[in-house]
Amino acid sequence: DDRIWKRLFTPETSSFFEGYYTTRGVRIQKSSAVRELQGDATVRSAVLSDGQTISCDLVLAGIGVEPAIDLASNGGLEVGDGILVNEYLQTTNSDIFAAGDVANYQDIVFGKRRRVEHWDNAVSQGQHCARSLMGDATPFKHVPYFFSDASNSFSVWWLHEERVRAAFVMNRPDEERNAAPKWIESAERVSATKLADASKPVLTASAPAAA
Repeated sequence: DDRIWKRLFTPETSSFFEGYYTTRGVRIQKSSAVRELQGDATVRSAVLSDGQTISCDLVLAGIGVEPAIDLASNGGLEVGDGILVNEYLQTTNSDIFAAGDVANYQDIVFGKRRRVEHWDNAVSQGQHCARSLMGDATPFKHVPYFFSDASNSFSVWWLHEERVRAAFVMNRPDEERNAAPKWIESAERVSATKLADASKPVLTASAPAAA
């Protein structure tokens, strides 16, 4: 990609992190991939897809995962990017449920299919499946989130028609972290002007405007 975390962040947020790390001596190699690792007993260099060779003595690979769907597929369940389930987490066999990283479910909050690789989502879906098996026919409704250790403190909010659609909260008070999924799930109106006012608590952004 031509910027870091392009799939997750806006250009402004990507630019912040790029600047944060480059000013601390990190070299970010964009729009290229590792084509070859060279060395005998240990790695000595990495050859990139653009022809560059970078000397190194340690390589960390973050290559993602693929859902294990062979058992489900061989059992006649519909699969795609994971095991396909409905909003109740039922597979195409109504007696079989799927939860966690492998479940490609119908997200009723955002109105789209998604598959989430995160422990919080796996726990929530597992609990939901248990309730469903006990007769509670309620659609799964959950706002997924991700976290990582980072420095500095700020938040970014994405709104559409005065409704929060996503948020990036970094080292901010718990009220902001807790408000984000609440506002996304409830679709209540939020004032962008108040949200941008750092002198006021974030929760005041959902209050009605003064007459």
